[in-house]
Amino acid sequence: MAQAFDEKPFREVRVPSWLYDTVNYCYGIQANYDEAKKRGAQMGEIAFGGTDYFLYKSKFVPLIPTLKPDDKAKEVAEFRKRGFRVIGAFPPCLQKRIYDRHPEFRGIRTNTTKIPNESHRGEGGWLCQVGPWGDMMIEIMLEILDKYDVDGFGFDGIHHRDVCYCASCRTRFRKDTGKEIPNVDMHNPEFRRYLLWYDREMERFIERIQTTIKSRKPDCALVTWTTNAGRFGHFKEIPRSMPARMNLLFDAPCQEFWLDETNRGNTVVPAFANAYIWATTNHRMAFSEPYLFSHGNPYGPDSFPHHEVRRRALLALTHGAQASIATGWGPHLIPAAWRILSDIDARSQWITRKKPEPWAALVMSDNTRVFYGRESDKVEERYLSNVFGAFRVGLEEHLPITIINDWNINDADLAPYKVLILANTSCLNAGQIAAIEKFVERGGGLVASVDASLSDETGTPQHNFGLARVFGVNHRGVPATGDGQKEELDINFLKGVDSDYWEKRKNVFRLKRQSHAIFDHPKILEYLGKSDVTFKGQGVAVQSRKGAKTIAWMSGKKDGSKRYPAVVVNKHGKGRVVYFAAGMDSAYFLYPFPYQRLFLSQAIRWSAQETPRIAVEAPMCVHSSFFRQTKNGERLVVHLYNDLNTTANHAHPVDDVPLREENIPIHDIQVSFRDYEISRIHLEPEGLELTPKRERGTWTVTVPKLDIHSMVVAELAP
Repeated sequence: MAQAFDEKPFREVRVPSWLYDTVNYCYGIQANYDEAKKRGAQMGEIAFGGTDYFLYKSKFVPLIPTLKPDDKAKEVAEFRKRGFRVIGAFPPCLQKRIYDRHPEFRGIRTNTTKIPNESHRGEGGWLCQVGPWGDMMIEIMLEILDKYDVDGFGFDGIHHRDVCYCASCRTRFRKDTGKEIPNVDMHNPEFRRYLLWYDREMERFIERIQTTIKSRKPDCALVTWTTNAGRFGHFKEIPRSMPARMNLLFDAPCQEFWLDETNRGNTVVPAFANAYIWATTNHRMAFSEPYLFSHGNPYGPDSFPHHEVRRRALLALTHGAQASIATGWGPHLIPAAWRILSDIDARSQWITRKKPEPWAALVMSDNTRVFYGRESDKVEERYLSNVFGAFRVGLEEHLPITIINDWNINDADLAPYKVLILANTSCLNAGQIAAIEKFVERGGGLVASVDASLSDETGTPQHNFGLARVFGVNHRGVPATGDGQKEELDINFLKGVDSDYWEKRKNVFRLKRQSHAIFDHPKILEYLGKSDVTFKGQGVAVQSRKGAKTIAWMSGKKDGSKRYPAVVVNKHGKGRVVYFAAGMDSAYFLYPFPYQRLFLSQAIRWSAQETPRIAVEAPMCVHSSFFRQTKNGERLVVHLYNDLNTTANHAHPVDDVPLREENIPIHDIQVSFRDYEISRIHLEPEGLELTPKRERGTWTVTVPKLDIHSMVVAELAP
């Protein structure tokens, strides 16, 4: 999908073949080369530069005095002797020697022309990578490539920060737009446009890196840390420091995978984080390193169970990322690090060269997060909670839900799916809206909530939903209100949204449902009977259009309160649509009731018009993910992950962190495959043959025991 300020069609980078087969990325191989080799390590990182000196003899930066010129060559030789791939690293934006010598390279983060001087700091100050420092960076990379023939490069966060007023950025922005860079203000449309421009500048810099290093060594890879691909702390980074789309220019982005309290470690967010980083690569290659600390301040490996090391790494594998492992978390954790390298090696042949097996697509919109969310302290309730809640529904109901991105909302990328989920995806442009309309007209299902399609791609709200005709509803320009709130709000949708708008939608409602297939579920009747039910969460006032049907209403809990449509169903072409004016998805993360999961899962199934071809019957604590692998034949791989916590979440919920010490196995999980030609089904890495029962085109096997992680592998007949 084209973005603002694109100069040419955007293309993802070509990932080298060797990287696709790399599953064991080990930080700290140098601690014990031979043990790393024994445990299956394939790739490691070597630092070529620090924030003060460099660690090799360079023509750009002095060598650190404590090293000899050939020390780095010896380190590279130790890697090569054992067949390890080498990823070279140096700081991309903090380098004191460069900072001192080149004031013109310095970034300026306030709206001034005065060049800052932070030379007193050990690492100097911020260097603007999209200016002339970026050109020198590329020269340094070529120097390292020529001297040491590395296999790739990695950086500790290569990104643009949120704004730069250096002379280089000012000149280019003025040339491209005829304007000056505005002050930082997410509520100002001009600043939001600037951020899109800055995103493109950073992407072009990464493209220049890739073109340059690959012209010298075609299979050289950029395997680097990313700051916008899953970690909750990065989700709250507004303005963003890089666009999610930039991950497509990395051969493999790497994520610091944190489960501390600041990153919602005891929620569904860690699972989502690993599914999302893989999604930002168009489901190609991504690494996720589980950090082995418990709490976030101070973070360290105090009292860290070895069992939890395995939990975190295997969770990453379950949701599509490859788990990279560091050995430097303290002597007591080194045995656990070696153990998980062996665990990954035992699974290696079933976790490479894979794609999601498509059924439902859930959009995680980076533009909506930034331009609709707008404020870091409110983005969770405004937008992220919608996506997290919808993801939680899919996880607990064992539905094959694949995360996709803004740029995947096009005819070709939507075609394989039966249903599309727009969890408050507010920011959509005309091309995306046209693609969604066509998808539904051709028979695709659509489940949408709250302000989906209400804003353009920069977050500027419109008078009505862009998909109003598809939803079967019109936006009435005001939020729905429960008891104790003003009923009418003066919202000017052309000028922008007031910062309190979302806060005023958090209300308590009485929800009354009508008869419909979505509510025809035995558990709904068990949990609710035929009574009204309480709903607390987002609500938007809408009016149904001709042909659409309101199947649930919401109102204040007092008699006589104003009534609003809460759930509306519609038919558009051959497709079915369910629109939730009541934010059930957000509520299922922030203020959950079981009925919300049932309403949403039933809506997804009803609109899809076709049940998933792979089904899992297991407790809700079991994660399941569904992949198709093309390696030495073609197979389906269903990952099963036991997320049961034997401490039963006894701690204070806000600050609780998963530090699991033991495991309770889960028995007799059933996995079914419908309408596939299958030659064999086995359980890995256990190496256990599973005997299927076949009935009317469906193959069903029983997994006798799930400890932490296993894979049901169905070999497809040639």
